[in-house]
Amino acid sequence: MTERGNSMSNVTFKNIHCSQVGLEVMDTERPLFGEFSDSFIKLPKMNGSVVIADNSDGDVEIRIQFLLTPLPGQTYFDACRALRSYFKSVGKEKLIFDEDPKWAYMAKFISSENIERIINEGLFWTTFRCSPDMVAV
Repeated sequence: MTERGNSMSNVTFKNIHCSQVGLEVMDTERPLFGEFSDSFIKLPKMNGSVVIADNSDGDVEIRIQFLLTPLPGQTYFDACRALRSYFKSVGKEKLIFDEDPKWAYMAKFISSENIERIINEGLFWTTFRCSPDMVAV
């Protein structure tokens, strides 16, 4: 998703701006909202499905592509190891996009690409699982 003016918005996670660990946001995939929790049941001899309504929202998965530039004195391996403490959390933490600083997703980092790709290309995708509703900062 390209932001207006073709500039990417960096992020703050766990109150640490991504630039402090050598990261720059290159691309994002942010759905407008998560999946609805409705169920659909197909009954015999009936066209279509019956909807079992559930008014709750599912979590939102946000994907962010970062460019890693090791900090002065770091190798790519050192920089990758440092990312572990940046992304690791016990519960959901605030994920704030610079262009929308008054609102945060409550997010938990869940995955990234392998270290070889990060070292070879510097670019990698991460996935955060977020609560369906944003919170005011």
